[in-house]
Amino acid sequence: MIVIGVIGMAVVLIAIQFKTIKPEYGILISVFGCLFIFIYSLSRIKELVEIVDRLSALTSVSREYIKILLKITGITFISEISSDISRDCGYLSIANQVQIFGKLSILVISLPVFIDLISSVGNLLS
Repeated sequence: MIVIGVIGMAVVLIAIQFKTIKPEYGILISVFGCLFIFIYSLSRIKELVEIVDRLSALTSVSREYIKILLKITGITFISEISSDISRDCGYLSIANQVQIFGKLSILVISLPVFIDLISSVGNLLS
């Protein structure tokens, strides 16, 4: 975590320096910094998947639900990062549309869970 914090601060300081010379260079440095940190964080995904697999083996939770949870987490991160980059560049409408699309994607992906939940509640009530 310390490495990412240091890299983030270095990118911000370099971007600020270039922003006074040419604003578009500051934006590019910021975008590349965000992409580097995101790609670096993807290396941790393998560890997360292994832990979730171990937890699913210990419980009776379906692997499909875990896959859905991981997809939702990925969509959340990608839409948040994309939205933040768009917002930093001054494109607020694009940032809002990316967030809306991410939320709709999460809703669509989570529909099987809602359907199973509603059918379970219906079975308990009948």
